Amino acid sequence: MRYWNLQRGFSLIEMITTVSVLAVVTAVAVPSFVNANKTAMVESKATQLLTILEVGQSESMKQHSNIYVHYVPADADSDGCIGLSHKSNVAEFNCALNEGLQKFVIENSGKVTIQEPSSATAERLFYFSPKTGLPSLDKTVKLAFGTDAGKESGVLIRRYSGIKGCSNTTVTGWEACS
Repeated sequence: MRYWNLQRGFSLIEMITTVSVLAVVTAVAVPSFVNANKTAMVESKATQLLTILEVGQSESMKQHSNIYVHYVPADADSDGCIGLSHKSNVAEFNCALNEGLQKFVIENSGKVTIQEPSSATAERLFYFSPKTGLPSLDKTVKLAFGTDAGKESGVLIRRYSGIKGCSNTTVTGWEACS
């Protein structure tokens, strides 16, 4: 007569080994996932900003007028913005007012922040010429997650070549932000 070993389930050693391997894999994967999520958020916002500026560029030629780009930094009480406007004076520009032109909202929560320009006061960045659609001067607008330096994405604004995306991360086809 034969006796079969009717042991079912896993031994304690097998369970400890499996949980240990799972813990090591998780410890390695989670920081990479968090960094990838932060990078994707910054790149998405940079793409939104680039799109808004491209709209401003085309609107200046379509409407045969200067389209000004103003920067209003976020503070503890309100969100900031980078917005398109017909008004040349930044003091007359308000993020809350709707002129029929688009705005890029900078939330005061501080997740994605403007690294450059680093001004604490509102300023006119540049304007788009109605004849050529090109910006009036060279600027770089850099976005980052919080205060992460070196992982910026943004927009290169060049007087003679127009606007294009830039990234110090992994965006394919974009130049490095300088």
